[in-house]
Amino acid sequence: MAKRPQKGFFPAAGVVLGLGFSLIASAFLGMYLGSYMDKGSSTNIFTPIGLVFGLLVGFHRAWVVIRGLTKRRK
Repeated sequence: MAKRPQKGFFPAAGVVLGLGFSLIASAFLGMYLGSYMDKGSSTNIFTPIGLVFGLLVGFHRAWVVIRGLTKRRK
């Protein structure tokens, strides 16, 4: 039995909310890990580095999901 592509508001809203949650969660996780690494040092350099790294991971994840959705439509 072949799956039909889902159409409508709720599946699209789920994808958008999932992408937003993924981006925010990865940014907070990166910032948390950076602040944890800053506890042992005299500088606070790892917190912004962790935030940027988390944002990059979140954007990469969003790009992979969107790319997969666009390839599935073709």
